[in-house]
Amino acid sequence: MKLHKIAFCLLAAMTVLTSCGNDDEETLPDIKPQQTGTFTDERDGNVYHWVRYGNLEWSVENCRYALNDKSKSTYYIDDDHYQKDDIDIYSQKYGFLYTQEGAAEAVPKGWRVPTDDDWKQLEMALGMSKSDADARGWRGKYQATLMQQSGEGSMLGLQLAGYYTTHTIMATSGWRFMATYGYYWTSTKDDSKDGEYYFVRKLYYNKGQVWRESMESDAYMLYLRFVRDAE
Repeated sequence: MKLHKIAFCLLAAMTVLTSCGNDDEETLPDIKPQQTGTFTDERDGNVYHWVRYGNLEWSVENCRYALNDKSKSTYYIDDDHYQKDDIDIYSQKYGFLYTQEGAAEAVPKGWRVPTDDDWKQLEMALGMSKSDADARGWRGKYQATLMQQSGEGSMLGLQLAGYYTTHTIMATSGWRFMATYGYYWTSTKDDSKDGEYYFVRKLYYNKGQVWRESMESDAYMLYLRFVRDAE
């Protein structure tokens, strides 16, 4: 009898935990854009979708404009192709990686690299508090999960496509963390640090929070979403 009681208690506890997990999933807010649309980059014919939150319109896809200067832009090269061949198999899906300066050159006419405040405005539209939005490090609760919703929900579709850095670690390639992290530029310089540091946003594959910090503008190449003021 005691064993049966123990088993019953364990089953009940597991049921409670499962229910809590389901409740957490159900409480993820259903936030949708106010308006959607498309536009064409006249420079190369690339078509992008956009979504509106508040008074800002955001591109849904990462920037795919190819710069001629390879010191300011690259495409992701995975380990299977590194040092074997130089094949671009990712830019059509994930876009190009840019230095901060390269991002400013790649943005289409009529759009801009989002400022740190633009990102904060988006995060707060997705339910983040202002105090969290203003903080550094990992902030919020579920905003990164919402940001990755594609085709439904927020429709922002932020991607986890890694980054490139000139810093080397044990002779590894500079292309890192495809499918694990997503890194995105802002145009806002971090005046609290010496040198050319700009604020960025980082997402992690199993984390609902959004990371806000600054990185060296020319030592890293990150992805670019662009934004414009809604008319």
